[in-house]
Amino acid sequence: MNTLSSYDKESSFTPLVVTPSWKQIFVNEIPLILICSISLFVAGIDNIPYATFIFWTGVILLLYLAYTLLYLLRIKYIITDQQIIYIHGVIGQAKDYMELYRIVDYREHSSLQQQIAKIKTITIISGDHSLPEFKMYGISKDSHITEEIRKRVEYNKQRKKIYEFTNR
Repeated sequence: MNTLSSYDKESSFTPLVVTPSWKQIFVNEIPLILICSISLFVAGIDNIPYATFIFWTGVILLLYLAYTLLYLLRIKYIITDQQIIYIHGVIGQAKDYMELYRIVDYREHSSLQQQIAKIKTITIISGDHSLPEFKMYGISKDSHITEEIRKRVEYNKQRKKIYEFTNR
């Protein structure tokens, strides 16, 4: 027998799927991108000593950057009415779950590079011992994900009758 509380019947939250922007790779890896580009360029110049070593260093860095980009592009944050699901991995895939009612606080942050790329990082502080701090990288600056998560957290805290007490 399936019984739903009045809050479950009222839930009109549709799952949100959020993916990081590809621009985040430039924010994270700009020094390596520059070194890789310079090494591949320099290795092509005639009569350069250690040209083979420089070339293979550039190739290895390029492979690392390609893997990092692929990893970033395969990340998904699925925000349901009860939890956040973080899916990540290239060869193998892992899923981490965070119950929304355990979320305590939120923070949005943009480094200088992220501000130029018009992206941000959302940090979620949780009472969950396995995932006390969770970061969502490369989120569009115009996104209102934090407000949407806040609404869903409040809904879940009311649904589970969880109240926060503070000393003032």
